[in-house]
Amino acid sequence: YSTCCGTAMVIMNNVKVPVENLMGKEGSGFKQIMYNFNHERWMIAVSLIGQGRQALADTFMWSRQRKIFGKSLIDQPVIRNKLAASAASLETLQAFLETVTYDMCKTKGGAVGDRLAGPIAMLKYHTTRTAWQIADDCVQIFGGRGITRTGMGAKVEGFKNYVKYAAVYGGSEEILADLSVRMAMRAFPPAAKL
Repeated sequence: YSTCCGTAMVIMNNVKVPVENLMGKEGSGFKQIMYNFNHERWMIAVSLIGQGRQALADTFMWSRQRKIFGKSLIDQPVIRNKLAASAASLETLQAFLETVTYDMCKTKGGAVGDRLAGPIAMLKYHTTRTAWQIADDCVQIFGGRGITRTGMGAKVEGFKNYVKYAAVYGGSEEILADLSVRMAMRAFPPAAKL
């Protein structure tokens, strides 16, 4: 744990909580925290998609105004390809987010239920993986301005940095990928064969 990153270790020895102060049943604390994870993971995906849209919009505008060898960057096919790939990726993330959000709204218990743990985990996993590629493409197009904290590339630089944090909190990518598959396996008929 580090003083420079705002984390601290809390150690509780021989702590007794009066029964009237318990939240839920004794021994069920982890399950309660897990319920919160679904909302947290959903919110991380929402935030990344929004920031990705802003970073891509700034990158698009930059590629139109930046001149190189007498042409705008956007006149280069490789730049248009990066922009198209990023835009398509954002649209697929948005569709996935809307599907999961609809399910959260229509499912009894919302995001709290086990049924949505897998899809929400997969949404967060896919969003962080995809956002990393989008951030990389935006930085590549922005060049040096994409790695500075101020100026025209500030939002791209901020997005690039946030993506890595978002990939860790709320559950790391590997954990969430595994969780999404394990949850899918629960619903899959055990005797199913090709």
